[in-house]
Amino acid sequence: MTLTGSQARFTDPDARENELAHLRQTSWRYPEQAAKAAEYLIEEAQLERDAYSCVHLFREHGNRLSSNSFPTVRALWLDEDEGSYADEGPQPTAVLHSSKDRRQKYWALSHPVSVEWAVAMNRRLAVWAGGDTGKSGLATVLRAAGTANFKRSPQVDLVGGYFTGAGPWQPDVMDQAIPELPPSKGASRGPYDGPDMDLAPYLEAVEVLGEVPDSRGSKYRVLCPWLSEHTGGDRTGTYLGKREDGGLWFACRHEHCQGRGWREFRSKVRPVITWRIHNDKPGYTGGKETKFYREYS
Repeated sequence: MTLTGSQARFTDPDARENELAHLRQTSWRYPEQAAKAAEYLIEEAQLERDAYSCVHLFREHGNRLSSNSFPTVRALWLDEDEGSYADEGPQPTAVLHSSKDRRQKYWALSHPVSVEWAVAMNRRLAVWAGGDTGKSGLATVLRAAGTANFKRSPQVDLVGGYFTGAGPWQPDVMDQAIPELPPSKGASRGPYDGPDMDLAPYLEAVEVLGEVPDSRGSKYRVLCPWLSEHTGGDRTGTYLGKREDGGLWFACRHEHCQGRGWREFRSKVRPVITWRIHNDKPGYTGGKETKFYREYS
């Protein structure tokens, strides 16, 4: 889907900065009409119209609601705005100069991921880079290469870019490299004041994909016990860990797992705990060690 429009101040001196008028939204079949869509956007730019394309594919034409989007995506995106993406992060696959001083960046992924995971990662990228978090969603439109930016007319910025040769990136690599979002205000929890919990039985109850550095305790990437409900069977975005204060936690970023926390995870996996009791009291003739099994719930 594409969107084009002319700067409203071209005909209305009282219009707001970068307000677009005479909008045209057009749907195209992908991949059959991809080249035709690109030609159309370039032609619109020749008419002094700002030209944008959607970052994602939609099922039905004319509908940019997230509910109309396809369930998976194979790239992440970032509008740097006035920010700057860190050089030590995974290098983008493509860089687009949307104006003289601003850039858009894209990371190709090695396999499709759920749109929920992609949007969450886009937000993390934007926060880390100091970019535009509002451009993280599926209905976002970004400037297209080969067009022009008329926002500062009579100064006109050509929109162009290049491929870096980086990627495609494993989603797990991106997940580990991009910092988590800081805790939101008002969402902080008090310190855990219960008994010290053993994480090991829960790690044995799921498939562990790897340990992740965490300044607040231990953290592991795991396969979600509700993996069959994830869009496309996406294996990313699920974590299990233990805080420094002894409490255990579970988190999965997929939409189907919203509202599922430690209580739901514990009930789902129900690991079996083995208790070993050593008995060496005088007169006891049984074995030196007795095993008891308890289903943890």
